[in-house]
Amino acid sequence: MKENKLFKISIAEIAIGVIIQILAVIGIGDESGILSGVGSGILAVGAVKLFRAFRMQSNPEYKKKIETAAKDERYAFISMKAKEAAFGIYLMIAAVVSIIWMLTGNREQGVLASMSICLLVFLYAVMFRILAKKY
Repeated sequence: MKENKLFKISIAEIAIGVIIQILAVIGIGDESGILSGVGSGILAVGAVKLFRAFRMQSNPEYKKKIETAAKDERYAFISMKAKEAAFGIYLMIAAVVSIIWMLTGNREQGVLASMSICLLVFLYAVMFRILAKKY
C-alpha cells in the first residue's frame, strides 16, 4: 500500500516537472531559467522516488531496512538535530547577508533577507507554542 502511494506521488512529481520544463522551453513567464531549474528539480526528485519505489518492491531486505530506519528513534533524533542545525546556520547566513546588502545599498534584497529571518523566527515561536500544548 505504502509503495503504491510512493509510486503515484513520484509519477505525479515527474509529470509536474515535465510540464514546468515544457513551459520553460516555450518561454512562459519572465524567468524561464528559474522555471527550468524548478522543473528539473521536481523531475529529479520524482525520478529518485520512483527508483526507490521500484527498489522497495523488488528487494524485501531493502524495504525492511527503510521501514526500520523510519521507525528508529536514533534516526528521528538525528533528523531533529540536523533540522535544528540547518535552522541556526540559515539564520546566521541570512543575517550576515542582510547586513551586507543593507550596507552596500541593496535595500530591497536586505529587507527580503531580514523578513525571511523574521518569518522563520515567528514560525518557530508559533510551532513551539502549539507543540508545547500538544506534548
